[in-house]
Amino acid sequence: MSLCANCLALIPDTPGVAGHPALRIVDTQRRRIPRSVTETLSTFRCTDCGAMWRYREAKDDGPQGWARLTTETASEGS
Repeated sequence: MSLCANCLALIPDTPGVAGHPALRIVDTQRRRIPRSVTETLSTFRCTDCGAMWRYREAKDDGPQGWARLTTETASEGS
């Protein structure tokens, strides 16, 4: 699958970067990790090209912001 121009313009792993208008939220999970922080994982699908994206928010040193999901990454941790 090829990405649309808007998906190609998304900057991965950078907190606070806005998505684009064709991204539609399909799932949100809020996880409280024992002795750690609460993280919010929101999953989006692009209506233009079908790409799946995850946006992670947490107050820790882990990766945050946008990450493109592949078939493998979509099934792990969900």
